Formats: sequence, structure tokens, C-alpha cells
Amino acid sequence: MSILIKDIKYGFRQLRKSPGFTVVAVLSLALGIGVNTAIFSLLNAVWLRSLPVQNPHELRVVNWSGHDVNYNNFFGNTRQVPGGGRGASMCGSFPYPLYCDFRDQVKGCSSVFALAELQNLTAIGPNGADTANGLLITGNFFKGYGAQAFIGRTIIPEDDKSGAEPVAVITYRWWEKEYDLDPNALGQIVTLNKASFTIVGILPPNYCGPLMGDRSDIYLPMVSQPQFLHEYPLISRNHWWLQVMARLEPRANETQIRAAMEGLLNQTLSAPEQQTRVKQPGIILEDGSRGLLAIRQRIVQPLWILMTAVGLVLLIACANLAGLLLARGAERRQELTVRVAIGAGRLRLIRQLLTESLILSLVGAGFGLLVAMWVKAAILSFLPSSVHGLHFDVRTDMRVLLFTLGAALVTSLLCGLLPALRTTRLDLCAGLKNNRTLGVPGLRLGKILVAAQVGLSALLVIGAGLLMQTLVNLYRVNLGFNPEKLLVFRLNPSQAGYDDAERVQFYDNVQSAIAGLPGVRNVALSSASLLSGYLACNGISIPGRPQQSGQHMQADIMDVSESFFQTMDISLLRGRSFGITDTPTQSRVAIINDTFARSFFPDEDPIGQSFRMSGTDIRIVGLCGDAKYSRVQRQIEPTMYLSHRQSNPGAMYFEVRTVLEPLSIVPVIRKIVADLDNTIPISSISTQTQLLKQSISFERIFTSLCGALAVLGIMLSCIGLYGLLSFMVTRRTNEIGVRMALGARPRDAAWPIVRSALWLAAFGLLIGIPLALGLNQVLRRFLFGIKPHDPITIVASIFLLLIIAAISAWLPARRAAKVDPMEALRYE
Repeated sequence: MSILIKDIKYGFRQLRKSPGFTVVAVLSLALGIGVNTAIFSLLNAVWLRSLPVQNPHELRVVNWSGHDVNYNNFFGNTRQVPGGGRGASMCGSFPYPLYCDFRDQVKGCSSVFALAELQNLTAIGPNGADTANGLLITGNFFKGYGAQAFIGRTIIPEDDKSGAEPVAVITYRWWEKEYDLDPNALGQIVTLNKASFTIVGILPPNYCGPLMGDRSDIYLPMVSQPQFLHEYPLISRNHWWLQVMARLEPRANETQIRAAMEGLLNQTLSAPEQQTRVKQPGIILEDGSRGLLAIRQRIVQPLWILMTAVGLVLLIACANLAGLLLARGAERRQELTVRVAIGAGRLRLIRQLLTESLILSLVGAGFGLLVAMWVKAAILSFLPSSVHGLHFDVRTDMRVLLFTLGAALVTSLLCGLLPALRTTRLDLCAGLKNNRTLGVPGLRLGKILVAAQVGLSALLVIGAGLLMQTLVNLYRVNLGFNPEKLLVFRLNPSQAGYDDAERVQFYDNVQSAIAGLPGVRNVALSSASLLSGYLACNGISIPGRPQQSGQHMQADIMDVSESFFQTMDISLLRGRSFGITDTPTQSRVAIINDTFARSFFPDEDPIGQSFRMSGTDIRIVGLCGDAKYSRVQRQIEPTMYLSHRQSNPGAMYFEVRTVLEPLSIVPVIRKIVADLDNTIPISSISTQTQLLKQSISFERIFTSLCGALAVLGIMLSCIGLYGLLSFMVTRRTNEIGVRMALGARPRDAAWPIVRSALWLAAFGLLIGIPLALGLNQVLRRFLFGIKPHDPITIVASIFLLLIIAAISAWLPARRAAKVDPMEALRYE
């Protein structure tokens, strides 16, 4: 131990003697380790961290799987079964009666509990009306989940029985937001969609629910479900909407549990009234220690790709530092030779050099933690407003610290071992001579390391170029409407007890009041805001036209007001728009888009034609231009627009076309709505431009991160190339001086340096381009309007790297061209 302490002290003294080298080395490692730590922290929060509950390893998420599933009355997420073959899908939604069968009949589970998410509830508390997210839970949820209350109590089975007093449990953040941490909040009444609930408990500050992002504010017993999700009857086995989890008993047999659940699933699917059809149904029990995984798996793949990218950056930083250590070892050759001459063994020198490398790595890791905090904050600031309600625990925990420490140790070995082995191959006779022209150890290895840095940078640059081109293509997409100067917000008077006629009248009152404001050009309503990610679709049939076997006619659907097309600048090609006379007592009418007409009426005039949807005949009265619906990336599908007066949807989005900045009129609109009914909150306030950016937010974040990593990789490669070339110029000063004395021109001395840089870059590109062509196939699902092997992007990346290599060589070449022959020859 005393020898190690001496090595550490000696290492610090040596690094202090070379401040320039130390700063460059620490900065390179801090950037490389820091970005790795930041992305790993996000991956840890989304995928690796266990839930903060009792014995999370006992939790299981219950899913069902099957082939060729025909869904009916289904709400939830679906995904492909890993290794399940073509057509195999996995779902996590169950009917409530089937959950009861699992709870009562399956042995081996200490608890089987269920939950369902409620979004955009109208909550009236001490601060007035607001929107909140809720979670419907069965009475045994908290006991089975393994969580307790911070203050008060949790929901218990007695609260989930018919006739029980309506109770609620709120989260710590909702308690802080609405009640300012007042302990007297217990026992107070909170009104949700006109239903009153007594607050009986508050959850701990570190509580985390099973859903990704945990944005639920209020927990309610399942018995209150009819007040919020009346379209999914609790007694129905034909409505799939509930998510189920289980806690296993110690030494439980999962095979037997799965077999018992599959038997009950088959009974439900074989019931005569069951409309959902599944081939080869089965039960899949997933690890529940991280909660429900369906949405997490969609996010984790891009994070793994980013981990690969930041890993490449760390490799570049390691190669960069290894090159610097080789150059420094050459400068210390005489010192090391003297130590060998007085009795130091090679292993002793290797240990000393590795100690210095470890010191650099640990100091770099310490600064890397600070870099990681900054990178995490920057990434979170890029998130769209729609996900700001998500709560991810991205703090630096023990797993993140161990990752950072492991990265530092691995980096110290990668950076220090080869230079140490190469540097300690000493010739005592040559090493003791004070001759700058003798021995250039590690120069060939240094060139290999620099070429490797350029190759790895090529991977990052080409990937970032493809993603940047994707982002440009997305911005260039013809949306079919004008998103500028457009305010969007949501109202839901149905949660305040309004019936169909009262809702339409309320919407008319709000619309007319807003239309009278100065600076407002048009006001419209729609059941969904364009590019918000929401999508509604339905099957249709055309009377008199037989449907071919295997053919499925389906169209997107949206309820809109009379002024919708004018407000959104969607061209009305033929026919008429909706009118106030299109009421529920009149025949149903629709306006279709151009894709609908070409798909279902290719050789006919669609105006006046009819189609059938959900047993109702609908007549086409207008034809409009195509417009993007849910996302920019999604192809335009056949779309029908229905009159909101005939459909009577619950919630509606307002689109307000303004002359001034759209958000500037929000306070006035809030007052208008409050004067009409102060129990109806305004939610989802945004501009259409923000919704457009939000629709491509993933591409924006992914491209920004990959672009930043590419720039970082190029910077580190430039440092490595510059360091190698500077070292070459230093070692060849005598040679250059001789050549200059014999008549060589400055450019004759500078060109070999630039040529070496270009050759090194070319060798790196020969390695990096084939790797990029192979690895970029991973990016295929993230690209839009461009192929992974796009030649323009590849050629542009090659020229960029060659130009950067030439620029990196400019300073060393300039120094070589200014060598004074007399000054250089004095060393001889």
C-alpha cells in the first residue's frame, strides 16, 4: 500500500509538470465519460431502475399473446412478441371479469391487482378548476404493489365495494401543488368530473407508480369506474381495457400460474358473445420489477443506439489519450531509461505509467459527472411540453456511480496499457544519449490510433448526416394546412355534467365570444388537434359494393365545426362545407379528403355517394384536400370529417387563427371561459407550430444528440491528429532543418505533414465507411425520405472529414515551414 501511495504522489507530480497535457487529457476523458454517464442515467431511469416498493422482484406484469388478433372494444398498447414469429402480437389489456377470475382462482400469487389510467380529469380543489391525471385501482393495489402512505392511509378492499364512501389518495406532488403541503388536506373533498371524493391518504415523495413516467396525480378505487369510463362496463367480458399485475408467492411455480391463467383466458375468448378473436392465445408473465414495459420498450431502443454512439465517443477519447501518452512516453524516454539503469524493472515502470493513467481517468470521471448533469439538463429541456408531466428519476444513484467508476477503470486500461508496454521497451545505450533524432517509439501505433479515431468519427458523422437530412425532409413535408398564427386549446364540458345539446350550445357561446376579439381572424372546433399524435379510425362499407375476402375498408375520422376548413386553410375542392342545419335530426353527412375519394371512389364522383359506418348511412357532401392528421411521419390515409353537431363528442379542441402572437390572447380566452362556467378548465394550450415541433420532437432530440456527439467525436479526433503531427514535427526538427539548409522551400517542409494527415484520414475512412454502411441499417426505422446508404450524405461526410484533417494539420505544417535551419542544427 505504501508503494501505491508513493506511485500516486509521483504520478501527481509528473502530471503537474505537464499542465497542457494534463488539461487536454482530463478534458477529453471528462467529455467522453460525461456523455456516457448522462445517457446511461436516462437508460437507468427508463429501463434498469427497479420500482421503489417492497420486494419488486416478486412483481409480474400479466400480458396475453396470440396470432391474427381481431380486436374489438380494445384500449391499450400492442407489440410484437419477441421471437413469436410473423403475426404474433402481445397485449396488456383485459376485461374486468377476467381479472376477477385471475384474482379469485389462480393459485401461487399472493396478490393479483389491476389498474387503468385516467387522463385530463376536471378536478376542482382549493385552487379552483384544473386538469389532473388519475389512476383507477383495485382495492388490493397498494398491498399487492408494496407501497404505503406517507400521511393517512391507502385505498383498501373495503373502499372498492359497492356502496362504499368515495375516497381518493393523492400523490405528494399534487399535495404540494394544490394544498401547499397542508396536512389538513386529509379529509377534504376533491371533485373529479362532478363526482366528490374524500382524500384519505398522501403518497410518499419518492413514490413511483407502475406506469412509465408516473404522471398520475390521484388514485381512485375501481368501483368508481362507471363515472369516468362508462363506455367500458365493468361487467362486460367483451371490453379489453384493464392492465393486470401480480405478486408471486415465495417459491411459486410460474408455469402453473401461466397455465391457470391461459385456461381462464380461453374461457373468456370462447364465450358466444365474445367479439375479439385470437388464434393460439397464451399468457406471458413479464418481470414487473420495473413496472409496465410496453411503452418503455419503445423508448429504450433509441437509448441503446445513443449508448452505442456515446460509446464510440469514449473510444475516440481513449484513442486520443493513448496517442498523447505515447508522445509523452517518447518525451520521457530518457527519464525511464535512467530509472531502468539504476535498477527499476519493466513491471515497475508499467505500474507507474498505469497509475498515472488511472489518475487521469478518475479525475476525468469526476469532471464527467459534472458534464453529465449539464447534458441531462440539456436533454430534458428539449422534451416537448406534452411529456413535461412525466416524472423520471434521473438522479445519480449507486448504479450510475458504479458505471462511471467502471468507465474510468476501463478507460485507464484502454488508454494506458498499450502506451505503457510500448514506452517501456527501452534500449539503455540509445536511451541514455541526449539525441532528439534517435528513436521515435510508438509512432506507428500512434498513426493507427489516429486512423481509428477518424474511422469512428466517420460512423458518427454519417449517422448524424442521415438524421439531419431526415429532419430537413420532415420540415419540408406538405402538411395540407397552414400551421402559422394558430392557437389550440381543449375544453370538455361533459366532465362538468353538460348533456349533448348543452355542450353544443356552450361551444357556440365560446366560439362567438372568441371570434369577436380584436386580432382574431377565424375560430374552429375539432375532436382532435392536428399533429397531436391522436388518431381515431373506423371501418366502413359502401352499399351495393360487395367487400372482397380479406379486404378491410377503414378511414380516419374527425368531428369538426363549420369553419374548420377555412380556419385551417384546408382547400375545399368540391361540394359544400358543414352548416348549422346539420343537426342530429338531419341525415348524417361527411366531407372526405382526396385520398378517401381515390381509394373508394376511383372512377366515380364522390359527391352525393353514401357509405355505412357503425350501422349508419352517411352521405358525402364535400371533397377537401389532403392534410396530415396525427403525425408528420404518417402517410395520409382516407379521412372523413363529420359535423360535430351530429356527432356530439365530449371534448373538443378550439383552433383560433390570429393576426398577433397566438399565445398573447390566452388570458382573455381564460376569462371568457370562466365567465361562462368557471368549473370547466382550459387544457392542452399550445400553438399549431408547437404541435408540429412536438410531432417531430423525437427526431429533433435524436438528431441534436447524434449531431452533438459527431461534433464531439470530430473535436477529439482533431486533438489526436494535431497531437500526433505536432509530435512528428518536434521529432523531425533536425531533419527539417537539414533539408531547409540544403535549399528546401517552406512548402516542401509543410506538405509532408499535410499529406500524412490526409493519408491517415483516408485510412480511417476506408475502415469507417464500410462499418457505417453496415451499422446504419439500425437507423432505418428512424429515417424519413432517405436511405441508410444515401451517397450524397456519405460523400459529404468524406469531404468534411478530409477538410477537417487538413485544417488539423495546418498548425503543425506551418510550424514545420518556419523551422530556422541554424536553430535546428545547433542540436547536432
